[in-house]
Amino acid sequence: MPKTLILGCCSTGAKYTPLNHHLSGDAVLDRICTGVDIAVTEEEIAREVEELTRLGCRYYHYHGRNPLTREQTTDNDIYRRVSLLVQRLSPDMLISFGASRNGREVIQRIGAHGEWERVSHAGLPLGAGGAHFITMQAAIELQIVCDLEDRIGPLTRELVDSDLFLREVERYQPSTRQEEVKMNTNSTANGNNYGRSSPAVQLTAYGQAVAARRRLHLLDEIEWVQTIRSYAMSRMAIARHDIRLAGADQLNVTLLFGFSPKLPFPETYDQFRSVVAMAKSLERDTPEGVRKRKVSITVGAAILPHHAAREVRVMDVGPLAGRPLDAVRRVIGYAAQDDSEVDVVRVGMEDTPFLLGDDGKIRPTNNVELCTVAADMLDRHGVAVQTDPSDITERRAPLMRVAA
Repeated sequence: MPKTLILGCCSTGAKYTPLNHHLSGDAVLDRICTGVDIAVTEEEIAREVEELTRLGCRYYHYHGRNPLTREQTTDNDIYRRVSLLVQRLSPDMLISFGASRNGREVIQRIGAHGEWERVSHAGLPLGAGGAHFITMQAAIELQIVCDLEDRIGPLTRELVDSDLFLREVERYQPSTRQEEVKMNTNSTANGNNYGRSSPAVQLTAYGQAVAARRRLHLLDEIEWVQTIRSYAMSRMAIARHDIRLAGADQLNVTLLFGFSPKLPFPETYDQFRSVVAMAKSLERDTPEGVRKRKVSITVGAAILPHHAAREVRVMDVGPLAGRPLDAVRRVIGYAAQDDSEVDVVRVGMEDTPFLLGDDGKIRPTNNVELCTVAADMLDRHGVAVQTDPSDITERRAPLMRVAA
């Protein structure tokens, strides 16, 4: 049988918004970075979801957007309406909601209602407008592990895999000091602004979100944005009794290659496989231990438009080896390899709201065109897009039977 992968769309994101970008005078760059081509109204989303479904997309990752301002929002009415719309138009679609903190409207609502406001959609039942997955760890949560790192020294793979790390995790008491959070990420002008917070606040919110998923028998999902710190935070969240990530023996890990200098886009397939293998190792409590949980892997290329040309590399594996390819096409080609251990390949306006032409220039695009490119690349690698609901259920998590 041919290799299969789930095709995913990351539809909106938190990075490319009008307030997160300082106008440059470059009409193309400003159009891309302000997100004017991102679908935000229910009518736009409905048309998009129907087309994505026809292309074979079965994973839809969505950050709430205020349709009036086009900024990221925590408004659960918007999340509910989008979820119910997607469930009606595409019943087999897996729905994932983001929970980022960067964005003026999000920070304002947190100031008014507390940190739970950011992740409160984790408590929405699927039938009432919730999602199969909520991304409960991405960038802001790394404030916790940075606090730990300040106490025990620089994190390495060897340290994180050690008994010493687990002992430090067990006795860790988070700092309550509020501070401006700036993450070392590749982002738009204001996309690195996560507002004021403390490790104690983030640890509590993380635990609350996971507990809400357990009550609803729904699924755990995290994103890696800095390789070692994200790995350490994942190990910490699995081990800590006040979080218990993957407590239902399931976890989806989304690897966002290029999101930060600490998770750069891989230059070779071996580099790509190294990060995937690290994430897959979360299936065991120690590298040599018995398998404790199902970890599925999603991969994407989170590349800024002005970094697009520099990420073109000669493909080193597969039927397109020897040809120069951009980051989007390379991550799809890497995922398509027989031993990649990848389950979902995602593309979309959250990660790369542009396409790079043969002339080296970027141009605006949309989610449907990006998924068309992805489906074509998978076909060129002899990979079928997985659309059978039962196969997707088995691949993503046995718990999906309960969530359904």
